Amino acid sequence: MRATEVKKKSKVLKSLLHDAILDSVRFVTEKCETLGTKPQEPDFIAALCLKFTPTLFNCLNAVFPRKKFSVTGIFCHQKPVVDIGLGKNPELGDILFLYLYKDKMGNRLMNSLLFQAKISKSLISKVSTGDQHQLELYTKWPQFTYKSAGTLNRQTRDVLPKTINDGAQYLMIDDHPFYGLSGHPGTFPMGCEVPAKILNLDNRLSDELVDFIKFKSGRIVENDPTSTKDDWTRMIWDLLEIAKEVSSKRKNIGISEFPRITTAESDGLCFFQADAKSILSDFHEKLPNMDNSFQNRSFIDEENRACSVILIESDEENEGL
Repeated sequence: MRATEVKKKSKVLKSLLHDAILDSVRFVTEKCETLGTKPQEPDFIAALCLKFTPTLFNCLNAVFPRKKFSVTGIFCHQKPVVDIGLGKNPELGDILFLYLYKDKMGNRLMNSLLFQAKISKSLISKVSTGDQHQLELYTKWPQFTYKSAGTLNRQTRDVLPKTINDGAQYLMIDDHPFYGLSGHPGTFPMGCEVPAKILNLDNRLSDELVDFIKFKSGRIVENDPTSTKDDWTRMIWDLLEIAKEVSSKRKNIGISEFPRITTAESDGLCFFQADAKSILSDFHEKLPNMDNSFQNRSFIDEENRACSVILIESDEENEGL
């Protein structure tokens, strides 16, 4: 979709996405209450990947009925870490949003937005001493080496520039019954913040995602990671590939079972729905053949620790077909 088209429908789209995100956070709090557990960051990421994504697909189709979309969500419980030369290795991120737009001529443009998630009930919060290594990664981007990331282990990436960029932010989650979950005007459960020692809530996640598909938020990714010198591009494609690897090794899809299992048991679960060919079509085709009896509840891929991924694709080349 062109930015002008999104702008015309941005108000209704923001409202629908806000409600969908609110529903996913409420789902987590109610599920954890049933299980007798306290909600943690992975619970909310799993809900975004597996509960929010079906609604996201429906919202896009409702707001842009003549467009063709594909939405894929892959939840990975174990996150990749990187060595940046400090005593403590930071996580590369909790969840990666990707948006791939294909115009009528078949030209592709990809956007990326990587989030580190944190639960916070305050609009302003300080990054703790124990999380300074994560802040170092997102503010200075030192050269790093992959660890616990399967075939990527011991490979290095050197992202430029060595400063804050539009592609990496903090995702703040507020599950407070009133301030985060009431649905009252001015309240919302998920917001975005630019990396800093003092985090100041900058935007609702729903608003950020609308800006994201307009390419006003996020960082552009090149289409071919094998021919680029841009290590941000290489890193983003790395994260997509290892997420696919985790999900491909799972012996079932298990989406229907998601409300009844723990978050750790959801490692590798995937949702997808497509009206048009996806860059993950080969991956999608393998999923229906997997055993859906959900006997492999304890699956966790220790070798391939991956970032969760939500991929949104808009295809104007096949519009109206």
